[in-house]
This record gives sequence, structure tokens and C-alpha cells, in this order.
Amino acid sequence: MYYIDTNILIYVNDTESPYHQSASEIFYNLLEQNKIVLHEIVLTEFFSIITDSRKMESPWSTSQARDYIKDLLESVHEMHFLDNEIISVACKYVKKYDIKRYDIYDYLLAYSMKFHGIDKIVTLNKADFERYDFIKEIISPSS
Repeated sequence: MYYIDTNILIYVNDTESPYHQSASEIFYNLLEQNKIVLHEIVLTEFFSIITDSRKMESPWSTSQARDYIKDLLESVHEMHFLDNEIISVACKYVKKYDIKRYDIYDYLLAYSMKFHGIDKIVTLNKADFERYDFIKEIISPSS
């Protein structure tokens, strides 16, 4: 199983991105193999970015984003959510990993991976996840 980071969903849907083709190949290959796990953090970030005209040249409407997410939920192997147990245990280690500001989102995503026994992620931002020794494989699209 592979967690998918937000940036992969963005590049899969941004045909102008230099990462579009590579991200799409990786994503659809894993989807076909039924190996994709999504997290609520990723879907929340995806929605906020894809509908934001400050971040996207051609932002989606709320309806487009909602329908895409609905289709994703029907297509992926699993969907994970934050809960009290994950948050309380994860908070014990924020000092160890020097978590600050927006790092919290990647950290909670990474810790959710650990909690669920998943050690592979697809992301363009390898450096955001390399510091976690429990992540064994990071796949990154090329431009």
C-alpha cells in the first residue's frame, strides 16, 4: 500500500505541470493495482488548493472538487482519518522531529502511515518525509 501526498493529486489534475505525466503514471498504476491509501488531511489540502485562484491558474469549482473527491473515495483501497489515539501519540514525538508550523500536516500524515503499518508514500516533497525512519520508500515523480 502507498499513501498519496496532496501534491500528487494536484499534479495528476494539472495538465500544465511539468510533473503531470509522471505523477499520473505513478498514480494510475497504483490505482489499477488497488494500492492507494488516502488520508483526510490530503483530501482537505487538495480541496483547499484546487479551488483557490491564488494557487491554481484554473481553479476548480466547489462542485468539481467535491465530485472528484467522491470518485476518489470510491476508487481507492482505503481511506484513513485522524482520531484521538493517533493525535495523542503523535503529539508525544513532535519535539523529537522538531515539528513546527505547517510541518504538522506532513507529520500527522506520516504518523498515520506508521499507525496503520504503511511505509510507502508517493510525494514530490521527499525532504518532508525523509526524516521519518519508519518510512521505507518514497516515490517521487520526475519532470
